[in-house]
Amino acid sequence: MFAIVGLGAVGSMLAYFLNAAGIEPCAVVRSRCDEYRFCAGGSDCARLRVRVVSSLPSGVRYTLVAVKAPDTEGALKAAAGIPVIFQNGIGGLELARGRFPAAYGAVVTYGVYREGCRSELRGLGEIVLPRGAEEVAEALERGGARVRVVDDIEPYRWRKLVVNAALNPVTAILQAPNGVVLADPWARALAGRLAEEAAAVARARGYPVESPAAEVFGVAEMTARNISSMAQDIARCRQTEVEFINGAVVKYGAALGVPTPYNHAVYLLIKSLEGRCRALQSF
Repeated sequence: MFAIVGLGAVGSMLAYFLNAAGIEPCAVVRSRCDEYRFCAGGSDCARLRVRVVSSLPSGVRYTLVAVKAPDTEGALKAAAGIPVIFQNGIGGLELARGRFPAAYGAVVTYGVYREGCRSELRGLGEIVLPRGAEEVAEALERGGARVRVVDDIEPYRWRKLVVNAALNPVTAILQAPNGVVLADPWARALAGRLAEEAAAVARARGYPVESPAAEVFGVAEMTARNISSMAQDIARCRQTEVEFINGAVVKYGAALGVPTPYNHAVYLLIKSLEGRCRALQSF
């Protein structure tokens, strides 16, 4: 039996693929909708079949955790069986393994945008899962997802971190879709510097990323219409994942002796924007 914690953009996409495979997962959510819809392109806009519950029943084999990284601790309290962590950044999986040593990490490169109870696919990508999670991979692939199973998920997590560290803060600060780093030369220059710094940290960790700036611009081209999760969070005055993205780059960089001034600067800017949001909400 499959369960999902969090029916945001990624969680809705996972539910869509499971539904297409003939699976109706249980779901634990923070706020309920009368119905959840996922639009995969064109006229394909489906009503998701999920059983929303307050706590997961016995018999759950895998819990697909699709909440934002700052909400990981709360999501783990609801998890059952083996958690599979579908998150940006570095830190959520490490937290999960403190409670569930068998937890798996996953990497999602699809671009998905959520507005209210409706999510929309805005960029094709893939789901990368580690060996051992073949049952999850098979179910998602049967539902139409592009899935790859790899021996070691860590290089893919760090490669995704490099992309997120470059795209997310720039789009959040400019309040623009991912394509801004292609259209605006100043945004492109900053994204390139952020990517190179993050890649230097990844390389020091033992996970080299070839041509990091080109990697970022390639993702930006494939997801040009998508609005990053960090940009959405700033627009909606919500806590971002910056601690787990640029904050992780800065943290690991300091531990490994790799300078990260650009990532530190955008980290401070995003934290400042979060603070302004909280101040405005308190009036």
